[in-house]
Amino acid sequence: MTTQLNLRFSHSFKIFSQVASVFAISIGCLVLVGWMFDIALLKGVLPGGVTMKANTALAFILSGVSLWLLQAKQTGPKRRHITQGCALIVALMGLLTLTEYLFRRDLGIDQLLFNDQSGAAGTLAPNRMPPATALNFLLIGVALLLVDTRRRHGLAQFLTLTALLVSFLALIGYAYGVHSFYRIVPY
Repeated sequence: MTTQLNLRFSHSFKIFSQVASVFAISIGCLVLVGWMFDIALLKGVLPGGVTMKANTALAFILSGVSLWLLQAKQTGPKRRHITQGCALIVALMGLLTLTEYLFRRDLGIDQLLFNDQSGAAGTLAPNRMPPATALNFLLIGVALLLVDTRRRHGLAQFLTLTALLVSFLALIGYAYGVHSFYRIVPY
């Protein structure tokens, strides 16, 4: 009985993981299409509001690809390198963006894909993802790197849950208009 229950949970989590990876890839692709063809509806939810930045969309795509490839039953060295490469790029994008905020330096990574006008709604620097988003991508990228090592599942889960908490606080902040939940920079 316990084995059947464990198999059901395992199967449910695998399906959830697959749906999450397809969702992340799809959202990232839609946003990049919005940037390519200047479709405001695809770049952001509300017209004139905050847009999802192109590097954020790319990080979503790479996270989704890494998560999808981690679910394969047979993993060869090529697939494993692609999985780890995607996760490493996501973690580096988050780390470099946080570094830009902490040291008030422009490393030039924000405008690599598309140019954003200076002073766009809700942005401190053109095309730069917010600090909380950068932190989440750092956490998720490291978690994706660790989950493949079998002995680090607990740490990977902790990092993922921390990113979930940061995201949940931002959602609550947007829903209730509490700016301090999603705007960390002034503090």
